[in-house]
Amino acid sequence: MNEHSIFLEKTDKMQAHLDSFIVDGSDHELFIASYLHGHFDIAVAAVEKLIEDGNKNPLLSLKETLEWQLEKAFQNNELNQQDAEQVTQLFAELFKL
Repeated sequence: MNEHSIFLEKTDKMQAHLDSFIVDGSDHELFIASYLHGHFDIAVAAVEKLIEDGNKNPLLSLKETLEWQLEKAFQNNELNQQDAEQVTQLFAELFKL
């Protein structure tokens, strides 16, 4: 299995985990998952472009891209501190799947 196939399989699992909050999560958990999901979709699209350009470690690139996006969003006070911490926890969970 090549890196792109591994990337697609892993991101599908991550997407399914985020989507699981639609059915199983509280309203607040859905908010947190939806917030992260928006950043996730943008990051995946950016990494897909990097893969086309020859990126050899797309999962690391995805993690770094998401970290950068979230750091920027938190610096802009897009979320309160508690919500930012919950997004960070969910972000960490995604990369343990």
